[in-house]
Amino acid sequence: MFQPAWDEIEKMYLISRIDPATIIQFKELKSSQTTHTKNEGNPHHYCTFFLPYDKQAGQIYLGNHIKAGDWISPGGHIEPGETPSLTSIREMKEELGVEITPSMLEPWDLSVKSIDRPGSGCTLHYDIWHLVHIPVQYFAYLKSEYYDAGWFPLRYHIKI
Repeated sequence: MFQPAWDEIEKMYLISRIDPATIIQFKELKSSQTTHTKNEGNPHHYCTFFLPYDKQAGQIYLGNHIKAGDWISPGGHIEPGETPSLTSIREMKEELGVEITPSMLEPWDLSVKSIDRPGSGCTLHYDIWHLVHIPVQYFAYLKSEYYDAGWFPLRYHIKI
C-alpha cells in the first residue's frame, strides 16, 4: 500500500473511540506483509465503509447487501494506489451514484472482520470507516449490490 494511504490510516490511531486492540491488528498487518489490497492477491486486505449520515435529520443510509446477506453501510475494497478516503469517494459514486468531496468525509472507526465466503478472495477485512456528512436524498444504489437500501432513523441503530 502506498505511503499516503498509510498516513491516512495512522492518523486514525489517535481517535479515542477506536479499540486499541484493533489498532494493534492494523499495525501487525502492515508489518507482516508487503501487499495489502485484494487486487494484489492478498486475502487479508484493507477495505472502506462509508456511512451516509444526516446529523440534522438524525438518519443514516444502509443497504441490504446481496453478498453480505445483511443491512450494512456501503463500502468497498481499497485499490492499489488509493487512500481510504479516495476509495470511499470512488465507491460512493459507483454504488450510490453520488459524487462527494473529501471535506464531506469524517474518519470514524477501524474494525477487523473475518469473511467466510469461499472463492471470494477474502478471508479477513481490515475496515476503515468514514461518516459521509450529506443531507437525506435519493441515492440510485446499484441493484447488483443491494436488494434494497434507504435512510433510517438513527435511534434504531448506532449512537454517533
